[in-house]
Amino acid sequence: MSLKIPAIALVAGLGAALLPSNAEAQDCTQPRMMMVLDKSSSMETGLIGNDTKWNIAVDALDQVTGQFDDQLELGLTIFPEPNQCAPGAMKVAPQGGTHAAIMSELADAPPAAGNWTPMAQTLDALALEPEIATGDMPRYAVLITDGWQWCSPYDPATRFDSVDSVASLNALGITTYVVGFGDSVDSLTLNQVAVTAGTALAGCDPTGSDPAAANPCYYQADNPAELIAALTDIADAVSGVEICDGEDNDCDGEVDEGVTQTCGTACGTGIQTCTDGAFGACDAPEPETEICDGEDNDCDGTIDPGCDCMPGDTLACGSEDACQAGEQTCGADGTWGACEGALEPSEEMCDGIDNNCDGQIDERNDDVMGLCGLGQVCEAGDCIDLPPTEPPTPEDGVPAADGGSAAGCGCQSGSGGPNPAGALLLLLGTVLLMRRKRS
Repeated sequence: MSLKIPAIALVAGLGAALLPSNAEAQDCTQPRMMMVLDKSSSMETGLIGNDTKWNIAVDALDQVTGQFDDQLELGLTIFPEPNQCAPGAMKVAPQGGTHAAIMSELADAPPAAGNWTPMAQTLDALALEPEIATGDMPRYAVLITDGWQWCSPYDPATRFDSVDSVASLNALGITTYVVGFGDSVDSLTLNQVAVTAGTALAGCDPTGSDPAAANPCYYQADNPAELIAALTDIADAVSGVEICDGEDNDCDGEVDEGVTQTCGTACGTGIQTCTDGAFGACDAPEPETEICDGEDNDCDGTIDPGCDCMPGDTLACGSEDACQAGEQTCGADGTWGACEGALEPSEEMCDGIDNNCDGQIDERNDDVMGLCGLGQVCEAGDCIDLPPTEPPTPEDGVPAADGGSAAGCGCQSGSGGPNPAGALLLLLGTVLLMRRKRS
C-alpha cells in the first residue's frame, strides 16, 4: 500500500474538516459525530499516573459529551465488540441528548487480557451503519486508540489497513479525526490515517513514527488534560463554531457574533472584529512620526534618534571660571538652546558688579589709573565728578613761605618787611667765605 498523500488533497481535506459546510451554516442542521473508542485490554492494564487509561478516557468522554450534548448528535462505537478481535459495534446511535446513554455503555471496563485492537475492521463496519453512513448533515468519526492495528496472531501486512478504511469513509462523506492515547500508539499509522482523512494538524510530519515527536498529524494525548483538550478541540471544530462568513454557523439566530482574530503592526498586536462576513480594521497601534519624547514612536526599535535632549529639559552652562552659571533649555527639536544668564569674568568696571569675579565690587584697577576718568570717582556703581580743588589759604598776618603772596607769586608785593629766607642765605655765604680765607 502506498503511503504517499497528494499535498493538494491534504490541504483540501483539512480545510473541509475544520470549517462547517455552507449547508450547515445556512440550514443549522446539527452535525453527527460517532465516538469510536478502543476497549482493548491495554486500556485497562495501561496506567497514566495512578489511573487506568480506560478510566481516564471515560472521564474525558463524560465531560466532553456532556458539554456538547445539545450541539452535536453524538453516538458511541466500541471495539472490539463483543470481545477479542471482533469488529466494533455501535452501542449508541448518533442523535441529540445521548450523554447519559453513552456513559451507561462505558460503565464496564475491558478485560485485563484477551481484547485486541481491530481498528481497520471497526472502521469498515462503521461504514455500514446507516445512522452515520448516510444523511445530509455533516458526519464525523473520532477514533480514540492506545495501540496498533493488532489481532492475534499479529500480521504485519495489516498495519496500514486503517488508512484504506478511512479513505472509504471519506467517500461516504464521513470525516475522521484521530486521537492517540498514551506512548504505545503506532504513530506512523495514525499520522497516515489523519493525512488521508484530511484532518492532519498544521505543520505535522506524516512520516513520523515516534509518539513523543513534537509534530504529529493526529492528536497525541499523554495525560487526562491533553485528552480532554483534544476531544474538546475536535468537538469545537465540527459543532458549528461561528466563523467570519456572514452565516449563522452555530444556529443561535445571530451572524458572526463574537468572531475576532488577532492582528498587528510594527507597534504591537490588536484585534479585528468580524461584521457581515468580513473582518474590520485592526485596532493595533500604528507607527507615528518620531519625536523627542523618550518613546519609540515609529516602532523601529530606536528611541529618539538624532535627539540630544528631551524638550523642556534644562542644563547648567558656562565656563569653569564663570562668576555665575547660566542655563540651556532643550527645544522642541531635541537640541540644546543658547546658554543664557552665564556671567563670565571681564575687566572690572564701575557698574556695581564683580566683573572679574574676585569677590570685590568696583575695586580700583591701578593698571588703568582707576575705574573712572580724571577728576572722577566710582561710587555705588557710577562714576561721579570730584568737587573743584582750591589751594590752601594762609592765616591772617603770616606771609607765604616762599616770600611770595598767598596767591603763590614768587615776589613780594608792596612794601613788606625783610625776607627771612634771603637773609639766611646771605649769612651762610659769608661763613663759607671766611673759612676759605683762614685756610
